[in-house]
Amino acid sequence: MKITAPVLALAAAFGLAGCGGGQQSPAENTAEALDNAAEQSTPEAAAVLENQADQIRDSNVTQPISEPGSAGQQALQDAGNAQVGGAQAAPPAEGAKPHAAGDPVPPPQTSGTAPHGGH
Repeated sequence: MKITAPVLALAAAFGLAGCGGGQQSPAENTAEALDNAAEQSTPEAAAVLENQADQIRDSNVTQPISEPGSAGQQALQDAGNAQVGGAQAAPPAEGAKPHAAGDPVPPPQTSGTAPHGGH
């Protein structure tokens, strides 16, 4: 399971929320952080983040995104779930199959020349 993108989005959102905008409202700061996280996410996660950012702007939510249980935190969680839910299963690995109990062990591959020294 690839968790890198949600973690990066979360870190970006926290970083942007921590910087603050000085003149921006807390709702706008949170919404902007979610919009920036959406730019770094899969389409499924981006849709969740952008939708929540719009809702935060419309309702003027004042909880900072860094506060546990805030609308921003919930949006990041929902986006992570959407991203993981939309992820494709990894293709099967190619190459040697694993050794199972009872399988014969193949001999080591050699170049056909005798080792040097020792004779």
